[in-house]
Amino acid sequence: MWTGLAFVLFGVLILYVPQLLIAMIAGFFVVFGAGIMLTAWQFRRLRKRSNSAFINWIVRF
Repeated sequence: MWTGLAFVLFGVLILYVPQLLIAMIAGFFVVFGAGIMLTAWQFRRLRKRSNSAFINWIVRF
């Protein structure tokens, strides 16, 4: 019930303040891009430390 109420309030807030939707989408893209970069960095570190051919095959790309 509280989740539904929060979605309704966000919808009404976006209706009256459309810039909020733009900020939310931009924030999503920033967080998503940072997550992809962090994951790639962790895979690269894992590949450098691993002597396993299987791990190197998994994190090749």
